[in-house]
Amino acid sequence: MIKVVIPTDDEEVAPVKDEKIIPPFGSLEWIYYLSEIEGNLPTPIEVSITDSLRYTCPELKWYNFDVYPHKIKITNTGYTVLMGAKWRTERPYLEGGPFLEKHVLSQIHFHWGAHMMEGSEHTVDKRQYPGEMQVTFFKADYMTQDEAFRHPDGVVMVCYMIKYGVNPDDRLSWIIEGFPRIQEAQTHTRVGPYPMSHLLPMFFEDYFLYWGTLHTVRGEKFVVRWLVPRKSLFASLDQMKQFRKLWDPWDEPNLRNFRPLRERKDRHVLFINPHWNQYNSLLPLPRVPEDSISVLSPEYMAHSWMLPPQNSNMLPKEKENAD
Repeated sequence: MIKVVIPTDDEEVAPVKDEKIIPPFGSLEWIYYLSEIEGNLPTPIEVSITDSLRYTCPELKWYNFDVYPHKIKITNTGYTVLMGAKWRTERPYLEGGPFLEKHVLSQIHFHWGAHMMEGSEHTVDKRQYPGEMQVTFFKADYMTQDEAFRHPDGVVMVCYMIKYGVNPDDRLSWIIEGFPRIQEAQTHTRVGPYPMSHLLPMFFEDYFLYWGTLHTVRGEKFVVRWLVPRKSLFASLDQMKQFRKLWDPWDEPNLRNFRPLRERKDRHVLFINPHWNQYNSLLPLPRVPEDSISVLSPEYMAHSWMLPPQNSNMLPKEKENAD
């Protein structure tokens, strides 16, 4: 005989708790899961091969980074140099890699210090570099960067170290040549325009990834995914001096605008698809310019009329013959 126990009014029935299902290690979903437990940790941090966890992802794909923008504007905000660009049609974006969705290019800004021994926000192998260029991407489904910042999976920051170079870096020269026109805070000017492939070292493997919080000058806090590629930029002494000539909001030279290094704590730093020599965490500078790995998006391939005149050489051959 089965005895059935019915709780009385004085007895409380314990609520059934939903168990959190953790995605399997090795999946892209596991990378996203890390944001829930590590997204609130402060940034920037130290990254290195020795203290990272090797992780495999699909190849990172770069779309439309060879397409000329309609215009490019750089602004001295008083705190940094902010670069924004506009395209008449589709913007450059990233897919693949550690992303489950398409991420659109939003803006680029820079960090620097008072001399060549400081300036980068992140340190690599315990070394700080003269500068750092941070490139912001946001999840396309959120439509705008402001909306994307409201979501833990919305924003990705790709952070390039700027090393010292004896010669000036041509990738930075066309940006820096506009600095004399934006010396005062809250001024802007146009530069170029050139495709983003003329500025960004593109990569499909060999980069670090971690989660952490971005604290803004307005006191806001946002969860961001941080990518630190092993590829880097470089700058000559004179190029870095041009950054220090820009004024802050009080009409004084803005000599340093990098945040202090924070403790890594127990967070995961993933080393995605390691491939090249791993003696140093950053790769050596290439002796000759590297070919672009950017490709045209399906939208541009299907509608070649969307391409600006400067990219006419990218038209499919059959289209050129038909014209």
